Amino acid sequence: MNIEEYIASGKLELYVLGELSPEEAAEVEDMAGRYPEVEEELLSIQETLQGLAQNTAIQPRAALKDTILNSIGKKSETPQEKTESMAQETLPRRKERVVSWLQYGIAASVTVAMLAIVAALYFRSQWKEAEERISTLLTQNQQIAQQYETANQRLQQLDEALAIMSSRDFQAVEMPGVESSPNSLAYVYWNQNSDQVYLKVNVLPPNPSDKQYQLWAIVEGQPVDAGVFDVTDAGIQRLIAMKNVENASAFAVTLEPRGGSESPTLEAMYVMGEVGNT
Repeated sequence: MNIEEYIASGKLELYVLGELSPEEAAEVEDMAGRYPEVEEELLSIQETLQGLAQNTAIQPRAALKDTILNSIGKKSETPQEKTESMAQETLPRRKERVVSWLQYGIAASVTVAMLAIVAALYFRSQWKEAEERISTLLTQNQQIAQQYETANQRLQQLDEALAIMSSRDFQAVEMPGVESSPNSLAYVYWNQNSDQVYLKVNVLPPNPSDKQYQLWAIVEGQPVDAGVFDVTDAGIQRLIAMKNVENASAFAVTLEPRGGSESPTLEAMYVMGEVGNT
């Protein structure tokens, strides 16, 4: 329906003047409720007619008015009063609609606010989950990096050990377990040119926390300290660089107080081997 044509049809003026049937009046009110343009035009017509009535009204003599009223036995409304009455009847409906729109507006605002809060909480939870996942990934990456570094160091140690053990410059000295520890076994790799000494433990029981194993080199019949080391439950699967030794004829390992001793405790010897017997 064309709203402009409806406004120009004259129905709104007839409605204000009260000249429409109840069905037609209901139609105008329905249109005014649905279309703000119709409602504004309706109010404008009411205000115009009301002003026109006030400006053109002729004040009758009081005696004439009383005579007419007495003759018809009831009070008759002037056009101005009729227009004011209709305006008063229409304005409450407009006020009701305004209040209704305000209520809808408030309800809509509350709804939008609630939706905004729910959305904010949802995105906040999503962000927290994302942060936790990122934190977990960073932790995992750090662990992987540490594992890689450990594996890389282990690989380098193995490469170095393999190079030493396969080098012709190093002599392997086997040190089997003595009578008090027959299952023990260790090797010394000794470079007689550079005097470098490396120790590889195959089997030795873990040492107590207050004690350490000590390597001895037998030089001209006398024990010479070649350094201390620890053995844990996991054992030692790598070469240990010990102190340089010259002119050794044998090597042995004893268990000494932590930090080592000046002379070996023969009763606590675990392995021993002579140079040149391998």
